[in-house]
Amino acid sequence: IALPMLCASFAKGEGEAVLSKEVIATIVHRLLGGDMLASYDEALRIELLRLATLLIEHVPEQLVDHRKELIKFSWNHLKSEDTQSKQCAYVNVCRFIQVYDTPPKIILQVYVALLRTFQPDARALVKRALDILTPALPSRLPAGDHKYPTWIKWTKKIVVEEGHSLPQLIHIWQLVVRHPALFYSSSAQFVPQMVNSLNRIGLSPNCSTDNRRLAIDLAQLIISWEMQRIEAASLPTTRPASTGPA
Repeated sequence: IALPMLCASFAKGEGEAVLSKEVIATIVHRLLGGDMLASYDEALRIELLRLATLLIEHVPEQLVDHRKELIKFSWNHLKSEDTQSKQCAYVNVCRFIQVYDTPPKIILQVYVALLRTFQPDARALVKRALDILTPALPSRLPAGDHKYPTWIKWTKKIVVEEGHSLPQLIHIWQLVVRHPALFYSSSAQFVPQMVNSLNRIGLSPNCSTDNRRLAIDLAQLIISWEMQRIEAASLPTTRPASTGPA
């Protein structure tokens, strides 16, 4: 009951009025921590992870003083034996990374773990977690002095070293197709592998409709990226205006 009511309040812009500083503190210290935490069953843990994710998304400013408790709560659930609880924790951590400054090592660890999680029973929550985290990566893990940022290097590494697993390869290509603009500047790192994987994904006699659709999406993306590259190359180079005497 509580989560739908909170969602409705946030939709109406009433979230901050409903959640006072005292209420937030009670939620963090009594529900997400405290002596009773060990006695919670998995169903309750999942609902609390969803509650924490909802709060981070909609009232992040009110949670600034509780960041340590929030990340501790979700991080502990990344070790859960229950698949749904574990993936809800990943969604929570990704929302945390999106909103708050987080050590780069942790961000990369979470991203790589999600790239390697392609099992069917975790698909929906992993997709949601990646769709929250990936748009934040260019600002959270910038390239700096390197040609490519570390998250691009790890994406390429998994494609090359673990792409023999078709479900793994499909999982990564689906991510790239959903976020083409984020991968465009590094497209040269992926296009050769995309081309080589089209037959495996979409042209085998027993491939699924979803796989055929992905193969078409990949082909369209390769063409789109190439058209963008040609268009960018054809633009005239802007020269600075002369500041000399007339």
